Amino acid sequence: MATANPANAIEFGKFNYGATMTSWTITAAADISAEVNPGEEVGQILECLAQHGTVIGLSDHATGGTVFTVTLENSSWADAAAVQTALQALSLSTAGAMTVA
Repeated sequence: MATANPANAIEFGKFNYGATMTSWTITAAADISAEVNPGEEVGQILECLAQHGTVIGLSDHATGGTVFTVTLENSSWADAAAVQTALQALSLSTAGAMTVA
């Protein structure tokens, strides 16, 4: 039987994934909580983000349906500004000029 490495401490609050996870908090100009059917605005946002990573999750929306977080695995987006530029280029009627942090 192999001997455990004493440097491999077990820690609470640690999550290990096979790849890097990146979360982007998106603030839309208006409530997009009802825009969830295929082809509608939330779908278009997720498709845009998926061009540079695998969408792992979408948080609940907050602040009147305007704020939500998308988590990507292996994101190759340079930074929040690059994501914001790409999302704003979608010119979505409800989400409008989204900001990304």
